[in-house]
Amino acid sequence: MQDALVTSPTSRVRRGQATAAVFHAGGVAALWFQVIFVLAVVIGLVVFTDRRSLLEAILAPESRHATRLTLLTVSITTALSMLLAIPAAYALSQRQTRLNFLVDTLLDLPIVMPPIAAGLALLILFGYYLGDPMQKLGIYLPYTKAGIVVAQFFTTMTFALRSAKAAFDSVNPRLPAVARTLGSSDWRAFRRVVLPLAHNGLVAGAVLTWARCMGLFGPVVMFCGATEYRTVILPTAIYLKNSVGDLEVAAGGTLFLMAIALVTLIVFKRLGGRGYLW
Repeated sequence: MQDALVTSPTSRVRRGQATAAVFHAGGVAALWFQVIFVLAVVIGLVVFTDRRSLLEAILAPESRHATRLTLLTVSITTALSMLLAIPAAYALSQRQTRLNFLVDTLLDLPIVMPPIAAGLALLILFGYYLGDPMQKLGIYLPYTKAGIVVAQFFTTMTFALRSAKAAFDSVNPRLPAVARTLGSSDWRAFRRVVLPLAHNGLVAGAVLTWARCMGLFGPVVMFCGATEYRTVILPTAIYLKNSVGDLEVAAGGTLFLMAIALVTLIVFKRLGGRGYLW
């Protein structure tokens, strides 16, 4: 009786192998489901879009204006984000304080905040509370091109900060410490040792930030509206085309944005980006 209740080593091995096989098959199936899902969405968009709609989405006067405005604002936002992210990320990477948890939480808030809510919060701050004081100084941000940069910056600055911090964290801290022991100042050690080693990661972070800015819609449309030849960028133009029933041109604009995103992603990967969470 006792012998019948005892599981033989061979049976345990077989059960373990069967469990491992099921686990492996489940993982592969989940992976292929996601790959097929993405491919189905992309192929559906490509098949649906005809040449005329694609050319209209790219070459129509309002489309060219939206493209120029998008490229201009996205480039300014990315430059501003990286300019502030590099020193801030280095400070976060080098200094651990009791306030780090609070700082990290606050900096992550724009990422988890709903895009529409972020745009409304910006509108309340710069339109209601700071609108009159800033207007007396000749500055007004809501429903302006400058406001597009502000909306993009608020939503994507954390991407730049996190990617820059990841690049600095990858540098062995002993190397700048050795440079300081040899007489280099903190600034010289940062400029001559840390920056060159983190260069690829910083550039990859800038590319990721640029790509993230390119697809922003919610904060921009809430804070700056959607006025033709004034505040319409590519994502807003797609929304406007779809809202009036011009689905073919909207699909062409979407395909154009997707192509830009694909090229950006390839550049990001080639520069050493590893798909940072932020």
